[in-house]
Amino acid sequence: MSAISAESQVQKMLSIIYQIPMGLVEATKDGGITAMNAKSIQLLMPLFHIHKLKGNNINHLLSVIAPQVLAAAQQFVPANGNVIKQVRQEIPVTHANGSDTDLCFLFTVEKLDEDQFTYVFDDVTELYHKEKELNQMIEDKAIEQLNKFEIASGLLHDIGNAVVGFGSYITKIKRSIEQKNDITTLQSLKTFVEKNQVALAGALGEKKSKAIAELLDGVITNQESNLTEVRNSVTDQMKIISHIQEILNIQRQYVKGHYIERATVSVRDLINDSVSMLANSFEKRGINLGLQISSDMVQIKGDRTKLMQVFLNLLKNAADSVVQLENPEQAKEINVAVGRGKTSVKVIIQDNGRGFDEATGAKLFTRGYTTKAEGTGLGLANCKNIIEGHNGQIYLTSAGVGQGATSVVIFNI
Repeated sequence: MSAISAESQVQKMLSIIYQIPMGLVEATKDGGITAMNAKSIQLLMPLFHIHKLKGNNINHLLSVIAPQVLAAAQQFVPANGNVIKQVRQEIPVTHANGSDTDLCFLFTVEKLDEDQFTYVFDDVTELYHKEKELNQMIEDKAIEQLNKFEIASGLLHDIGNAVVGFGSYITKIKRSIEQKNDITTLQSLKTFVEKNQVALAGALGEKKSKAIAELLDGVITNQESNLTEVRNSVTDQMKIISHIQEILNIQRQYVKGHYIERATVSVRDLINDSVSMLANSFEKRGINLGLQISSDMVQIKGDRTKLMQVFLNLLKNAADSVVQLENPEQAKEINVAVGRGKTSVKVIIQDNGRGFDEATGAKLFTRGYTTKAEGTGLGLANCKNIIEGHNGQIYLTSAGVGQGATSVVIFNI
């Protein structure tokens, strides 16, 4: 009677595993698939078909869609243990009709013994595209527009509507990730496995039984960590949007002809806020940022919004320059330093980008002159007007083409 009961419990557990909302594949070291659940069939079979592969070897498919995941499994030396946890893999797909799409999977791989591997993967394509669209919208519309000095009333209205839309979009993403996570289901499965360890060990062997329990525990932990990271990212994006809205409100007062009295402004906060607004763009473009700010509380009298426009412009110019390095292997570097002297505050922004020659340098602050195909020639000219209006000076120097550039802003105090 007990043997029948144990077998029944094992079948029930295997049925649950088969239906969990994540792909689960068990395979030999050479890739031969020995078991796969319903979700893995749903996710992988279209990819096998697109790449004209037989659906019985996971290694053949991974070598095309996720070679790094396959390499990690093949190079894992210990007899058993976790190979990778929650590694994001972007998968470009070309369909029969010629259209292209991008998928995104999260992979976790566990080595059960010398010849057995378990692959767990989750389709996070929807969240991946939402993040990508959101970041692109913020970078290309909001921040780009805020760098311009002459903003018309209609443009401010449009940007304001877009920022409100960003906030709604982020809220939807937050609601989506709260509603569409599988931690509860996985916790239930983990509890079931723990209660039926004896029966499971009898059916699958103690080593595999223990490995499944450990794998579930690892996946749950990493799912929770991933959700926390996404929640924190969403919170940071909302803070940035609030800051953008604050800047827009101030700019609207300018457009309407209101005078805003200059107040005490922290140069440290100006730089930190400018860097924060561009951090996502820097990370996406592979730019390393160094930041060195004097411990002194450096403050000046000024217009915070206009000064933010200056530093955003200078940082974006530096970023555009370093991504054009001829050697793709060369590190992209931007370093920002703020120091205080007896009578002045100096901000230095250095990059190792394309630089410029002496003739170009002499014209950079000329209104209407630009080195960019889509530039207006207003950015640096406006920066110069703003800084000089704050009793300061701005310089831009380079040792020559390919030698990087240095921007220097000096505030007299």
